[in-house]
Amino acid sequence: MLSFYEDRFGVFWIFGSGLAVFDRKTNTLTHYSFHEVESLSTALTGVTAMLEDENGTLWLGTHGAGLLKFDREHRRFIRYRNNPAAADSLPQNSVDSLFADREGSIWAGLGRKGLTRFATKPLPFTRLLHNPSSTTDPFVGAIYEDRQGVLWVGTPEALNRIDRETGHYTSYRRTAGPAASTDVITIREDRSGNLWVGTYGHGLLRFDRRTGQFKTYQHNPADPYSLSNGFVSRLLVDHNGTLWAATGDTLNRFHAATERFTAYKLDPQRNLFYQELVEDREGTLWLGTDSSGLRRFDPATSQLTVYQHDMNRPGTLSDNRVNSVYFDASGTMWLGTQNGLNKFDRKKGTFTAYTRRDGLPGNAVGCVLEDDHGDLWMSTNNGVARFNPQSRTFKSYSTPDGLPGPDLTGWGACFKSPSGEMFFGGFSGATAFFPDGVDTLYTPPIVLTNFQLSGNPIEIGGHSPLQKSISYASDLILSRQQNIFSFTFAALSYSNPATNRYRYKLEGLQGDWTEVGSDRRLATYTTLPAGRYTFRAQGATSSGAWSEPGVALRIEILPPWWGTSWFRVASAALILVSIGLLYQARIHRMKRQFQARLEERVGERTRIAQELHDTLLQGFLSASMQLHVATDSLPSDSPSKPPLSRILQLMGQVIEEGRNVVRGLRPSQDPSLDLEQAFSRIRQELSIEEEIDFRVIVGGQPQPLHPVLRDEVYRIGREALINAFRHSRAMKIEVEIEYGARHFRLLIRDNGRGIDPGVLRSGRDRHWGLAGMRERAEKAGARLIVRSRAAAGTEVELCVPSQIAFQCQFSDRWQRWFAKLYPRKAGTETTEAKKEGR
Repeated sequence: MLSFYEDRFGVFWIFGSGLAVFDRKTNTLTHYSFHEVESLSTALTGVTAMLEDENGTLWLGTHGAGLLKFDREHRRFIRYRNNPAAADSLPQNSVDSLFADREGSIWAGLGRKGLTRFATKPLPFTRLLHNPSSTTDPFVGAIYEDRQGVLWVGTPEALNRIDRETGHYTSYRRTAGPAASTDVITIREDRSGNLWVGTYGHGLLRFDRRTGQFKTYQHNPADPYSLSNGFVSRLLVDHNGTLWAATGDTLNRFHAATERFTAYKLDPQRNLFYQELVEDREGTLWLGTDSSGLRRFDPATSQLTVYQHDMNRPGTLSDNRVNSVYFDASGTMWLGTQNGLNKFDRKKGTFTAYTRRDGLPGNAVGCVLEDDHGDLWMSTNNGVARFNPQSRTFKSYSTPDGLPGPDLTGWGACFKSPSGEMFFGGFSGATAFFPDGVDTLYTPPIVLTNFQLSGNPIEIGGHSPLQKSISYASDLILSRQQNIFSFTFAALSYSNPATNRYRYKLEGLQGDWTEVGSDRRLATYTTLPAGRYTFRAQGATSSGAWSEPGVALRIEILPPWWGTSWFRVASAALILVSIGLLYQARIHRMKRQFQARLEERVGERTRIAQELHDTLLQGFLSASMQLHVATDSLPSDSPSKPPLSRILQLMGQVIEEGRNVVRGLRPSQDPSLDLEQAFSRIRQELSIEEEIDFRVIVGGQPQPLHPVLRDEVYRIGREALINAFRHSRAMKIEVEIEYGARHFRLLIRDNGRGIDPGVLRSGRDRHWGLAGMRERAEKAGARLIVRSRAAAGTEVELCVPSQIAFQCQFSDRWQRWFAKLYPRKAGTETTEAKKEGR
């Protein structure tokens, strides 16, 4: 059976028992063979699958000939077959089907053997291949790239030169013979181009590239200018070009002209072994030790400063084993220790540690380098870590990313070349990488893979809350009993699924994301209250960005019947109706009480008026008439007549005032009494001749007041105006009458000399003006406020709630809670503004 496929270039492929390409332009058919020698035993027995990936590469699955990739440039096929010696080769040579995922990987269906994934893209980390002639483990003690771009790798056996293109090793040993050991642990090139090699127990070596020979510098007990020790752990070429060698517990300075050494035993009381030797910008040397912390040595003054771990003092080194010391571009010192990465604050003399709790993959940090963006890269005992000093976050990389193994610590083998390429080496071998090429831009989609209620799987359909797979659901409605649930999720990235990262949150409950690894792809929520929530989850590769926006599932937990919206609305309505009825009842009760008080007062005043009229006034009038008759009977020249005439005049005034009092005690029967006109007439009544700016202002829609209250308002206002006209010496007097929805308000203000504070508080002896105004206001259920300040005028304000003041009220409207603002029987309030002018 034949199958046909047309690729993106218009080429027509025919495959089945063989493979041919038909060129429709030339009408030619080309057959392809997959074997160097064609025979019946090696002939292709069949092409089972064909796939064109996103780059246009053509892949073929065959029956027995493995996986084939078509090289369009050379028009040939590259074969991938099973190799029993290689664990990562194709599991079998028969491929049934092919599929390309979003990351560009090719998946091959192998029938009963399942699936296999073929990574088409190179891994970010490149392994430096182990020397095939080596008889030891892949341990790498030193890595260095010289000025010519040659890469040198130090191993326990030899100094090795690696051809990066071919991977070919050239090994140089200290002595001849395959069993000879050089044990290289540090490499440096001086300004003259000499390559210096430090060894573990074999002294200091100078390597001649032309001859491939070493010159050895060893310790000679008889020569005080010889190397102090054969264990050369670190080499340094300082800013002057001087070579320094750390040997055990001694620092050696090499004099090139005489080939002699000057030894500095910095701490003779301690048994030290130096792990690190670097120079800062000021020319100071820093030495890391295997168990005694950090040393600072000034060669100019020979001053030594010691920094050690002290568990009782915060801010000290996190561990006394200092594997490496590194100064970044800003001059900040970073230290790799056996217990985390340390940042040193030279001004304060304190250290800040970053460990596994902060995201470091392994606490043992072997070596530290900085990339061109300011990020720090470090080798650890559990892979390579990338640290952002600004955000103080780590990213981790492990063997699936291309590392030769997890542990790249050892002798702190690391190097950054001028091209930006970084190298790390240690117990698991060595790796090389470009930092900018490590992180992938692929953001994997994420899906929900499982949903459980109270730890039990949920079936789809029927009365289940799931009517379709949780992977495709967008909404979920749960009862109040179903408030314990969990989700599992997965990111669709298979290049290294064990290092995929996840984060999730339940909006409505959580504000921040919860970040987890691939081993904790489960989110559980218990006893959630009724409400609406949204579960969100996002995924990322080990070094990639989060998949925005990720997956979102809307969740509604239904409330019990007493927590539903309709029940709450009905309850709220019932409460409001009850409050309204209670409020109306209180208003009616207040009105009845006020009406009764008014009627009682009207009756009392009427009785007093009748008694005054029938007794006192009638007696004065009778006495006045008799005295008038007696006065008229006297001769005109009688000396008694003028005094009697004055007495008659005074009695007339008393009678007139009595009549006014009686009229005042009787409520006015004229409902049309206009307060504005009444107040306006007071100036004429008082016969005021001074030039005073007097005005009456009315606000709101005038309404008829209760007759008794109207009279009280008028008398209070009249008393205030009389005081203002006669005693304040004001040049401006204003009356404001406000008919408001909540209250009736009368305000009388002047700009006169004000009222004495003592008088304002207690009134004037034998004068009842202020006291009478307050008594009238209190009995009327009104609030009276008198404000005054010396030489700044006086304000008299009277407020009466509208339900009491107006004769016709809107009894069918809510009264806006005036009872909270005005008590049923309001007292009077007096304010003396002595310091603040109001």
